Amino acid sequence: MEKHAKLIKRSSANRMLLENIKVGDFVADEYGRSGKVNNIEKVDYPRESHYYFYLGKSGTIFIIA
Repeated sequence: MEKHAKLIKRSSANRMLLENIKVGDFVADEYGRSGKVNNIEKVDYPRESHYYFYLGKSGTIFIIA
């Protein structure tokens, strides 16, 4: 079975796409950063939400929605 990464584009990312990403999913962004999600942190502000997807050795993908 082949696993495909979910592509996250900062310009078109919406909350529904970001909420469907779970720990263990493979994700990639448009800058080439990709990996398996180890932890997710969501910080809510009055008009926006910040999503931090912590990857293995690749670092973190940060998205504002």
